Amino acid sequence: MLTALFLLWIAFNGRITPEIAVIGIVITAALYWFCAKFLNYSLRNELRVLRRLPQALGYLVLLIYEIAKASFMVTRIVINPHYQVKPQLITFRTPLATTFGRSVLANSITLTPGTISVFCEGDRLTVHCLDSIFAEGIEDLVFQQRLLKLERLEG
Repeated sequence: MLTALFLLWIAFNGRITPEIAVIGIVITAALYWFCAKFLNYSLRNELRVLRRLPQALGYLVLLIYEIAKASFMVTRIVINPHYQVKPQLITFRTPLATTFGRSVLANSITLTPGTISVFCEGDRLTVHCLDSIFAEGIEDLVFQQRLLKLERLEG
């Protein structure tokens, strides 16, 4: 973080001189100290986040793919005038242990067209599905599997 803050200082200044470098070192060191002292920052936390970064980026790619796939499914439902929509409300238990993981899962479901997370308490999640095709296999979502892997990395 110290290096990133210093590089940001240099980028904002647009040039590097000895005076800018010394002032930048002092300011970034003070900011680093502040973060460590008052914001519960530590190098160990940063390394833990960096270790999970590839899986988090993979999750983001998966989320974008699932959003695109669900968008096409919703478009097919909307375009077909003879399709009979069968909305469903599904409640299931998630094996995710952390509140953060469950929140990410609920938000990912809501971001995916055709589904909305209605209620999340403890390990129970209630989802409204536009049609029964969106409800199939919702208890064992790929989102959930990826988030479980991310939780295992943290533990």
